[in-house]
Amino acid sequence: MRYFISFIFAFFLLNTQVSASEHSQGELFSSVTSIHAKDKFWLALHIKLQEGWHTYWRNAGDSGVAPEFKLSLPKGFIAGEPQFLAPDIMQTADMVDYGYNDDAWFLIPITAPDFFNDNSLLFSLHSRWLVCNDQCIPEQGDFSIPLATSSNKTEDMPANPNIVKVNELIAKLPESSGELNFSNKQGKIRFSFPVVGSSVKKALFFPITENFIKNDLIENVAINDNEIIFNFTQAQVKLPKNPSGVISLFLENNQRKDYQVNLKLGEVAPAASGGSYEILVAIISALIGGFILNFMPCVFPILSLKSLAIAKKASAHPDIVRGQGIAYTIGVVMSFVALAGILLAIKASGLAIGWGYQMQSPLFVALLAIFLFVVGLNMSGYFELPILLGNVGTKEAAKDNLIGSFVTGALAVLVATPCTAPFMASAIGFALTQSVAVIFTIFIALGLGMALPFLAISIFPRIVTKLPKPGAWMLTFKQFLAFPIYLTVVWLLWVLTREAGADGLAVTIAAMTLIAFALWLAGHHWRLLSLIITAISIYAVVEFAVPSLQETHEKFSIAKLEQLRKENKPVFVDATADWCITCKVNERLVLSSATIKAKFVQNNVVYLVADWTHGDQEITKYLQSFGRAGVPLYVYYPPNQPPVILPQILTEWELLELTR
Repeated sequence: MRYFISFIFAFFLLNTQVSASEHSQGELFSSVTSIHAKDKFWLALHIKLQEGWHTYWRNAGDSGVAPEFKLSLPKGFIAGEPQFLAPDIMQTADMVDYGYNDDAWFLIPITAPDFFNDNSLLFSLHSRWLVCNDQCIPEQGDFSIPLATSSNKTEDMPANPNIVKVNELIAKLPESSGELNFSNKQGKIRFSFPVVGSSVKKALFFPITENFIKNDLIENVAINDNEIIFNFTQAQVKLPKNPSGVISLFLENNQRKDYQVNLKLGEVAPAASGGSYEILVAIISALIGGFILNFMPCVFPILSLKSLAIAKKASAHPDIVRGQGIAYTIGVVMSFVALAGILLAIKASGLAIGWGYQMQSPLFVALLAIFLFVVGLNMSGYFELPILLGNVGTKEAAKDNLIGSFVTGALAVLVATPCTAPFMASAIGFALTQSVAVIFTIFIALGLGMALPFLAISIFPRIVTKLPKPGAWMLTFKQFLAFPIYLTVVWLLWVLTREAGADGLAVTIAAMTLIAFALWLAGHHWRLLSLIITAISIYAVVEFAVPSLQETHEKFSIAKLEQLRKENKPVFVDATADWCITCKVNERLVLSSATIKAKFVQNNVVYLVADWTHGDQEITKYLQSFGRAGVPLYVYYPPNQPPVILPQILTEWELLELTR
């Protein structure tokens, strides 16, 4: 009778406190109706989420934050580590998070002591969790649950649907699957998971250990009859100790099985690589892509001029022409090998890379525009640049032209980097997922493909007989080829405007004008003054043409905001947090863009960052003043005008229109 009364008490007061807000509601449950000495049972926190909102797993991913639990237990009771069901993947732009939609369950194992005398015991839990949609809001709740005690384990207990649910969830926790070896080769993490007699449609790996692998959906998972092979990119140069994770297998019968695995660095397994057929296809694609690259506007004029120089002297100096062709080829191939080495080094650092990655640098774009502008002036006849024209004559000149041909090949690769020819993208994309040997082989093929036309003309002089005979038309053709170069310069200046703003464009055009003046002075034998002006021009570009690279934000405070308002300065306030995925996406795609940074610098907009990552009462009050309970919040204060609240999903266009 005493047991029955205690059970009825617990049954009706199973959840003595429920935490509820606009976006989530929490309840605390137990896996048992009564406790016996030395029992092991579970407490389960259920977070019911508003539609469209989500919360996070133990490893939140690129943003978000894991839930926190603080228990208050009766004397003698011991709590184990909270356990998590396998999560779902949530992706926004290139940000990947791990968590739960609709509802989330968090399970905590409890062990009872050998003795207790009370008829009913109270278990309390304080929890904090983050809910996110377009904005992220930290929430918390206090929960308690009374449980009856009994010394008799054989008494029947009335059915309780909540207890049934909790026990079903316990059975769904990831099953411990021991330890797996993983290899690490060139920053690629590889391991395999054995499967027997299961029809697996899909497999996912969720890293429990943060900063182990990149949280990237673009992963290489090979599902075979008896094993699943996982390949990931290493997140940091230094591997964390004792990494672990959860492997989720999705079977053909619509079932999901989850396994928790521990990983240790073991024998280096063979690196993931394409088969010989795929590698051969990539090499052929690279050859074709490199060949087509010659006909891009950035490269074609240079190749044409060298070909015309050969046509002019091939019959008189065939051996010299062959030497120049080989030197040009070596210059092209070595430049591609150097690019492959640079890409591998950058890849090892964990950055995303690809062909033309350097075009993301405003400084590189500005200097390349200046260089091509000088090449265009040369072609227009403004001055002579022997290294590009390839004058062939005496033996001494021939020696110089071997070096000149090598340098011309290297420069041809440099000016080709903004262009991507057909077949190139797939070949380079494939190469960057392969071993070092395959990467260098494919890049050498690119170089050979690009050098092939010039090499063929130089080695087989008879081809030259198919070209028009040298004459006055060559000068006209050379001048005509300057115009594709000028159009390339215009495109580069447009790119520079997007990256560094109007100020960067103005400084670069001014530098071009001064360099043209310096070349004119050199033609009138004022070489020293010409060098000084050129050096000053390049220095100005390096120093002033890329203001977007400067840090433009300051720490937020209400006092600072009020002071700036009194000074009639435009202010942009960014209320953000490291765990807010919408904030991070906006930062990556909009606020960190060179265009926006340059616009803020140009219009003297003061950029204040209100970092709410660890909580801040002043920022909380600021959010509440706009009726907000979470971040992000973006507010623009025009001079002498009311503040403008921006949408939580930002676009460059909106910010540019607002701050113009």
